[in-house]
Amino acid sequence: MSDHSPDSATRVHLHRNRRPLAYDVRDLVARNYIFNNAVPPGSRLPSENVLSARYGVSRVTVRAALHGLREAGLVAIRQGHGATVLPRPIAVTHGLDRLSSIDAFAREAGQKAGSEDLEIEERPATPEEAERLHVPPETPILIVRRAKTLDGVRVAWLVDHVPQGVIDFEIFRPELDGSALDVLLAHGEVAVEYADAEHVPVALDATIAANLRVEVGHVALFTDTVVWTATGRVADWAQVWALPEFFHFVVRRRLPLG
Repeated sequence: MSDHSPDSATRVHLHRNRRPLAYDVRDLVARNYIFNNAVPPGSRLPSENVLSARYGVSRVTVRAALHGLREAGLVAIRQGHGATVLPRPIAVTHGLDRLSSIDAFAREAGQKAGSEDLEIEERPATPEEAERLHVPPETPILIVRRAKTLDGVRVAWLVDHVPQGVIDFEIFRPELDGSALDVLLAHGEVAVEYADAEHVPVALDATIAANLRVEVGHVALFTDTVVWTATGRVADWAQVWALPEFFHFVVRRRLPLG
């Protein structure tokens, strides 16, 4: 495999934000070489030197980016042989310890994510919503509801709650293209830092089952997530009902410190 992709002559200028630079390089390598099949499975990515020159970063940063691709299951790395692109699974592999949207994970799996029945509602928060969002009751919030699709098949139902003051609603609305989290992550000034998520299996009620076009009682993985900013503010309260036949959920377990 040559060390030059079809667009390798164009040097990429990175826009710095709060994320580590290696994350940006990782995502660019994935888009420029893997997701578009410029480097097919079984072939090697360009060398660290080539990637370093292309993106204008150090080899240390490139090496960290490649290890990030390995963590995502996109490449295998062997000393002296570089990074080899791995085949991507049919189902979406979702790392539960990683703050990314379903759309992002679908892109990494080489699948086309979409949204159907998108509904955006602006209204005052109910007492329950205000409690989850850590805002006073009646605070204006945006509620975003939609079905998430993979290659046209409905695989999840999502509901996001974004409180006023996190991001200008007039900016948020036109930028929303399926993922509320992606919009928030794209705005460095929001300063999304981490999320607390609870995952439980549930039997779908009539409403969610109808939204996903499955039978009532169909088992789904329900994820209840609160997204926090670096300043301790809730940026989003998200609820996801995911059909497990379309997702492969993984989490890395590490030895305790000491």
